[in-house]
Amino acid sequence: MKKVIIIDDRQDRKRRHLSEESLDELYGLVENGMLTISVEISESIDNLHNELMGYDLIAVHRSYLTNNGIFNDVTDFINKHNKYLIVFSGGISQNTMLCKGHQLNINSKDFYTPKLSYFIKYFCSNDMQSPLLELLYGNSWRLTLLLQYRYLIWNYDDVDDIDDKKDANLAEKLQTALWGECYTKSLDGINKEIEQEKERRANS
Repeated sequence: MKKVIIIDDRQDRKRRHLSEESLDELYGLVENGMLTISVEISESIDNLHNELMGYDLIAVHRSYLTNNGIFNDVTDFINKHNKYLIVFSGGISQNTMLCKGHQLNINSKDFYTPKLSYFIKYFCSNDMQSPLLELLYGNSWRLTLLLQYRYLIWNYDDVDDIDDKKDANLAEKLQTALWGECYTKSLDGINKEIEQEKERRANS
């Protein structure tokens, strides 16, 4: 069974975003051994790595990382050991995927939602192709990304010729998330994948 840790130095943050029922569900996962909730972790690099090694997904508030000077240590750790990292904060205005789908920067209100306990339970008990994308978009994450990618193709004749830096970065991230490498798909090819994904979702 996989395990998750949430590191949040302010206990009132969860209560601000979650109902008592959702909090009870979250703490039920602690009792089941799937989840650890902590207010701090070690600032020593060696101890930090030892503490986090037993977890497959680490969720931590951004200010805790930056205030304790361990942001780079934690991101290096998840990259080295193929873990997943969620960095949440009320100051994050746009939810962003990084590190080839292994890091998600997300607003606190989008992290602490009623679906969090369900996501953790499912993550710990099942193999998930792209767990952080599923946290963001649910089971329809692939369809959502395909539709975003098709929109880019509609706006540009060729995604390789995108001159807007923001759109070019988005296209690259979408390609990596969808196919694992960056390459151009034709509009016909995207439309076919969208229809296949819709059919798969309808039959699931």
